[in-house]
Amino acid sequence: MYGIRPCTIPPIDTGTDATFEYSIIANLLLVVACVGCSRWLLVPWLVMYLLNTILLLCLAIGMFVVPLPILHQNMNNTIEYQMLRCLGFIPLMLAAAVAYFWLVIRSLFIEMGKGEKTEGDICCPIKMKTGVQIIGGVLSILSGVLLVLYFAKLDSLISAKYQQSFGKEMSRAQLTLIAGSILLAVMVNILLILGGTGKKWRRALLLPWLLFYGAGIILCLILHLYYTSLCWREEKIIGMVCLGSGFLFLVIWSLVWIVAAEMGDKQKTLISRPNPLGFQRL
Repeated sequence: MYGIRPCTIPPIDTGTDATFEYSIIANLLLVVACVGCSRWLLVPWLVMYLLNTILLLCLAIGMFVVPLPILHQNMNNTIEYQMLRCLGFIPLMLAAAVAYFWLVIRSLFIEMGKGEKTEGDICCPIKMKTGVQIIGGVLSILSGVLLVLYFAKLDSLISAKYQQSFGKEMSRAQLTLIAGSILLAVMVNILLILGGTGKKWRRALLLPWLLFYGAGIILCLILHLYYTSLCWREEKIIGMVCLGSGFLFLVIWSLVWIVAAEMGDKQKTLISRPNPLGFQRL
């Protein structure tokens, strides 16, 4: 389209792939939210499809201004060439349909907020604190196994892949940094188990986990944008893996954040409501 070859302008490829992949994740969250989980899972869908609507409107305006060059250059001044501007109605109608769906989901978000209940959880029968402790245990085991595999074989595989991609060998400091990051992951996962017991003073143990995995999520998203901008299929797949990993840990990070926030809530009331029976006894 418009004589642009694939992979010649990385921002166009990156924007197209990222929009498509983020839309898939937003649709998955929409399905989970409609099952009966938190209404806040609808927020990514609302944000993503608002951006999609804006992009479709910009595409429609661009096709109205500059018609698609699918005819011969000698026909640029003919009525057939001017009729090609009507193709801009296709993204315009799609934008109108997406905008209607966006209003429907927004109404659902508001309705779910009115009838939201704090007690109980439809998505999971166990308590959230128990679930966070289970997640911490699983992550501790996985990170420990990953640390053993790294010293056994993964360090050489990572070095070979790095040399193939960038044309130079990894330094010893970089390999040590990776090993230290895995060891730090083991430690923060253990702190997650201890901090999820429900004691208010132990919520400070959740802070290292939130900071460490928050930085990891940001790194996954940056790597996704980098690998998506490349043209090779292998890099595209690596970018999708980074996005999926970032999305999965973002959900887990949100659960841990909610648990930490609930542990910090004060249940005591500073001023008690007067009892009418107390005045009758006087």
